[in-house]
Amino acid sequence: MDDELERIRKEKLTKLMNDDVPVVGTFPIAELTELDEQTFEGFVGQSGIVVIDLWAAWCAPCRTMEPIMKQLAKEWSGQVLFGKLNIDQYPRIAMKYQVSSIPNFLVFQDGKYLGNVVGAVGKKPFDKLFKQIVSGELNKREGYT
Repeated sequence: MDDELERIRKEKLTKLMNDDVPVVGTFPIAELTELDEQTFEGFVGQSGIVVIDLWAAWCAPCRTMEPIMKQLAKEWSGQVLFGKLNIDQYPRIAMKYQVSSIPNFLVFQDGKYLGNVVGAVGKKPFDKLFKQIVSGELNKREGYT
């Protein structure tokens, strides 16, 4: 089964690359990248800001946030990478980050876990958060170095 998943992943990446979607490493920019337990660590380890949308198919607020995440991915292209992970299929990640409610958005910078945003909060809180991270304001206020 792992070979089949790898084949599908490679086909999708090839299609994305042929569609002239810019990529970082093997991950597309300006897209909401589907992740699994095998690709999660590599994705969050990318340099810069990375947001992971933890969701489930049965979660109505999660479905509400998906178009917002796609819009943010386009608007913050080149500055923020966006991924999504179905916690029903890959519960270990949710357990690792002590996620008890969804939607839940894990935020990383240069591979370091900064924290999370919980709930269907809309677009503005993310724009504000990204501006704070990019400007260094968040690190100064929270004592991060």
